[in-house]
Amino acid sequence: MNGNYNDVVVTSRVRLARNADGLPYPYKLNDERALLLAKKVCDAVNKHSDSVSDENGDGDYALYRMESIDDIDGEVLREKHLISADLLENKKYGAAIINGSETVSIMVGEEDHIREQCILQGFDLHGAYRKINAVDDDISKSIKFAYDSKLGYLTSCPTNIGTGMRASAMMFLPGLGITRNLEQCVGAVARLNMTIRGVYGEGSDADGYLYQISNQKTLGVSEQEILGSVQASIGHIADAELHAREQLFKENVTAMKDRIFRSYGVLCNAYTLDSKEFMKLFAMVKLGVFYELFKVSDAQRFEKLVTDAQPANILNLSGKPLGEEERDAFRAAYVAKTLKSICKR
Repeated sequence: MNGNYNDVVVTSRVRLARNADGLPYPYKLNDERALLLAKKVCDAVNKHSDSVSDENGDGDYALYRMESIDDIDGEVLREKHLISADLLENKKYGAAIINGSETVSIMVGEEDHIREQCILQGFDLHGAYRKINAVDDDISKSIKFAYDSKLGYLTSCPTNIGTGMRASAMMFLPGLGITRNLEQCVGAVARLNMTIRGVYGEGSDADGYLYQISNQKTLGVSEQEILGSVQASIGHIADAELHAREQLFKENVTAMKDRIFRSYGVLCNAYTLDSKEFMKLFAMVKLGVFYELFKVSDAQRFEKLVTDAQPANILNLSGKPLGEEERDAFRAAYVAKTLKSICKR
């Protein structure tokens, strides 16, 4: 059992909040200016990012207008963390610009005029920052951002003024969750101006022991200081999680093996499976992979199951309309087939 931070940190994300100088905010741009701004952003990133996109295999940026995509496709993007629920509500004037690899997405018409984000797999905050900082530079060549020499970037919400930057990680914390030591870690990172939220941000549940950890302070600190403090906090939590997993298995080996293998058995044999039950059981199987009770032949496909099993993504994979029971049956069959093919005892 040789754990490292990538066994705990699922993804790293850096998000920048920006507003176009001369356009009204904090209210949404509920007119044609929002559509013009979205096109201008899309043109800017495609104009300046061609060589980088080709080199990294990221592909061109595509523009998605919320009014032009159906409800299922919109939910698919939200479940992938590429857009927010708030953007989906701005159907007429909201838009997203997303690159081919789905590592970078830019929302236009959310709480701020522009929300840029980069999400990378594993513990790579600095890589996510470098990538989104380059995108931000490209956009700033075409759009003048609202900026104050003393306050920094001006944003709709006061908590984002300054750098406008949120650095965060999606962390898998079953050890701390099962041993009930998570609250202690939450208190520790709160003192460092960090916040912990559920899998889909503020107000969401931590399904499958997945939590988002991010900075709260953006004013009076530099981007590098934010990255450093978030990285240190994530490292602190990851160390505590790895220790909790080791102790959990050492002290409860029979009970843990039973729980893990039962979870695998249900996922491979259930006739119906809702998304919450899937997240609960899959967390145990993933913990079993960490304990080397299973061997996974395709790690990327294994991790992708978390997104694939969400309601809209399952409907998208089925390729046809399904009722709730039909959807749960399709999910069970899809998960069982995938797990059996890539995850073996």
